[in-house]
Amino acid sequence: MKETKDIKVYSLQDKQHPSRFFRLEKMEDHYDDVNGTTDDPHRHDFYAIIWIKKGKGFHLVDFNKYDLVDNQIYFLSPGQIHQISNTRKPYGWVLSFSADFLLINNIPTSFIKNINLFKPYNESPPLKLEDEPALTIESVIKQMLPFFEGDGAYKNEALGALLQLLLIHCNHACEFPEPLETQASCVLIDFRNEVENHYMELHKVNEYANRLNITPKHLNEVVKQNLGYTAKEYILDRIIMEAKRLLLHSDLSSKQVALHLGFKEPVHFSTFFKNIVGVTPGQFKQEFSK
Repeated sequence: MKETKDIKVYSLQDKQHPSRFFRLEKMEDHYDDVNGTTDDPHRHDFYAIIWIKKGKGFHLVDFNKYDLVDNQIYFLSPGQIHQISNTRKPYGWVLSFSADFLLINNIPTSFIKNINLFKPYNESPPLKLEDEPALTIESVIKQMLPFFEGDGAYKNEALGALLQLLLIHCNHACEFPEPLETQASCVLIDFRNEVENHYMELHKVNEYANRLNITPKHLNEVVKQNLGYTAKEYILDRIIMEAKRLLLHSDLSSKQVALHLGFKEPVHFSTFFKNIVGVTPGQFKQEFSK
C-alpha cells in the first residue's frame, strides 16, 4: 500500500509480492482476515471485479451508494474511490488485475474499454446476475483457481485467457447498444485515452482535437453521437470527478486542488466548480463531510 494525497491507494505489488499482477480471493476469507472491519474509502491502481454471491450492507463507488444484495457483480477501474461496508459476512469472489497483466498477456486496453463494463468516472452500478450466467461465470472462476494457486508453465497465459472469457460472459449478461462503427470507435477510444492522460493540464475541446488531428466539430459529433453529450461535457465531467474525489477524500485545500487540476487561479476553479456542481468547493466538502 502506498499513500497519495492522503487517500489510500492499494497496489497488487508489495514487499511479499513484488511481481504480482493478478489476484483471486474469496470475500469471506478477506472478511475473516480483517475481522470484519470496514476500510476507509480508498483507491486501487488496478482493475477489480467484485462478485457478491451473498451479502448485506452497502458499496460506495465515488459518490454513488449501492445496497449490497445477492448475486451482483461490480467492475472497478483504477483510480475510482470505493468502500464496502458489510452488515454480515459476505460470500463471493474478488478478482484483481493490473494494466501490466494485460500487457504481458497481449490483451489490448481497447478490449477492456470496448467490453463496456468498467466505468472509470461515470456511475458504476452493479450487474445483477441471473442463475444461468452466474453458474457459467463461477465455472470460469473455478477454472482460474488451480492456475492462480499453482506455479506451472503458462500460468499467466491461462489466467489471461480465462479473464477474457469471464469478461465476455459478463458482457453477454448485459444489454448493450450496437457496436460503434470502426472509425468513430477509434476516435472515441483515442479521445478517452487523451482525456485520462491530460485532463489536469488540457481543459479545452480544441486542445484534444489538435492532438487527434481532427477538427473540434468532428470530435464533438463523434462524442455526441455515441455518448449522448458533448466532448466539452466529457472533459468537464472528468475534471469535476477528480475535484470531488480530492475535496472529499483528502486533506487538500480548495486552492491546492485547483493547482493540482491545472487552474492557475483558485478563484477560477471555484467559479468553474460552482457553475457545474451548484455549490462552491468549500460548501461541497462541508456538505459531504457531515
